[in-house]
Amino acid sequence: MTRAKEQNELPVNIAELAKQQLIDYDSHRPGSLFEQPRLKLSIADAYALQFEVARLREQRGEAIAGYKIGCISAAMQAQLGLDQPVFGHVFDSELHLSGVTLDPANYDGLAIEGEFAVRIGDDIRGVVSEFVVIELHNYVIRRPPLTAQELIANNAIHAGAVLPAAERRILRGPGELLQESIAVFRNGENLGTATGRALPDGPLGSVARLARHLEQYRKNIHPGQLVLTGSPLPLYPARCGDKFVVRSEHLAAVTAVILGKPS
Repeated sequence: MTRAKEQNELPVNIAELAKQQLIDYDSHRPGSLFEQPRLKLSIADAYALQFEVARLREQRGEAIAGYKIGCISAAMQAQLGLDQPVFGHVFDSELHLSGVTLDPANYDGLAIEGEFAVRIGDDIRGVVSEFVVIELHNYVIRRPPLTAQELIANNAIHAGAVLPAAERRILRGPGELLQESIAVFRNGENLGTATGRALPDGPLGSVARLARHLEQYRKNIHPGQLVLTGSPLPLYPARCGDKFVVRSEHLAAVTAVILGKPS
């Protein structure tokens, strides 16, 4: 699919851009195409590019484990300078269990978020479990200031997630996540604490937003898939030797260690 552009702008060929995006991602240098000042994408172009990259990843054997919503809390919008949520894909090949040691060489500008996640039930309007995760990101901006187009086309800078060894089934009703606390610790230091109320309409409001977003593209959340509901706290850079722990009052903690000697 190619769309004509104005004079002095590069034509947008989604298929070709997606191939380059995937090569760059596999080379741990995602989004290099945004270094081209003549490349101009609309929001629609950016999502078309994200979906085409996802299709290519499925084609080579990676399964879509779920989806994520990003840039939804006031903290994240202030940090990234955007005023709208964005959506991305989560792949099974990038899911890790708590306690994992991560090699920063596999990322570009590795940064983490602590956030609430849910697993979708047979009725996609409901969830069967809820838990906290460490979301991984390639926190790099090729063409500052960051635009929604660059963020979207780079799959909302998502690079994986660390999940708990066991997910907790809902005991007190899905609304409990509004009051649930979440805190991010780096090397024992509390970097920030918030509750589910920091997300507009709470974590389950994010699921509803995601469902409406996917409907525009004739896609759905499927039973058993994950939804990362957005971080109520900022992105935190990860350095060699760091140990991150995300804790919650009633949910299992999740840990990840960054390979290498502390700087």
